[in-house]
Amino acid sequence: MTEWILQYKWLFLILGEIIFWVSLLGFFVIRYAFGREQLSKYFILVWIFSDVWLLVLGILDYRHTGTFDTFQVVILIFLFYALTFGRNDMKNLDRWVKRKIKKVKGEPLHEDQNSMKLYGMAYAIKQGKDLMKHVLMFAAVMIVMSFFVDFRGFSHLAGDKNLGDMLGSTIENGWFADPVLGKITGVWTLILIIDTVITVSYFVFPRRAS
Repeated sequence: MTEWILQYKWLFLILGEIIFWVSLLGFFVIRYAFGREQLSKYFILVWIFSDVWLLVLGILDYRHTGTFDTFQVVILIFLFYALTFGRNDMKNLDRWVKRKIKKVKGEPLHEDQNSMKLYGMAYAIKQGKDLMKHVLMFAAVMIVMSFFVDFRGFSHLAGDKNLGDMLGSTIENGWFADPVLGKITGVWTLILIIDTVITVSYFVFPRRAS
């Protein structure tokens, strides 16, 4: 059974994502089009199942092959997104769909307290908290992956003469000996640096109400 699943692992991965998006559509329809809020919460179980299914696929594949390959990297990316940025994106999508359906049904629109825009230092602090979550998740993934793949550490940076060379080497080669995972962690490092610069800019130049 396990070998059969792994033989069609990419198909099962795609089917898992299709189930997730279909259940998401069902969640919005049941919750807002039909007003069955309590019933719609059962779709959350489907979302949890889809994430657990991805994790099981990744573990089975690793145990079967004994190597960390592209398939497992793709699963990690999906799970990382679901546990970090995906949650915030889901909330924004939920508010957007709610407003659209209410508008179509001709129901009054009430401003959600959680959707109100923040400005100034309040917005900067919020972005700072999000950055800390990003940093913690980055560190957690690096630590966990170091148990499965050779971690390059900081020794490969010893020959670089300046900070620019160090950053360039890290972004290009990443933190792991595996070339696929190395490229992904290198790009992730670049994203984290950009996220940090943008977040700091909100403290230096606070966001103003338009």
